Amino acid sequence: MGTKTRRSNIKHGKYSLALVLPANIKKGEQSTLAANRLVLIDPRAEIDEEDLLEFLETYIEPQFWPWYQKKKQNAPP
Repeated sequence: MGTKTRRSNIKHGKYSLALVLPANIKKGEQSTLAANRLVLIDPRAEIDEEDLLEFLETYIEPQFWPWYQKKKQNAPP
C-alpha cells in the first residue's frame, strides 16, 4: 500500500527547498519528478521525467482539481 505523510520543507542552498522522503520508501541514487501544483516523484528514477510530466498533465491534474473542488463544496462548514 502507499504512504501518506506531511513533511517539512528544508531550506537547501540559496533558492531551493528539500523534501526528505520517508524511510520506508525505496530510493535510488537519483529521483525523477514532474511538478506543477502537484508533484509526482519516482524515487528510484526508473521512469523518465518526460513520461512523468506527460502522465501528470494528462491524467492526474485534469482529474484531481474537479474532484478536490467538489470535496471542498461538500465539506461541512
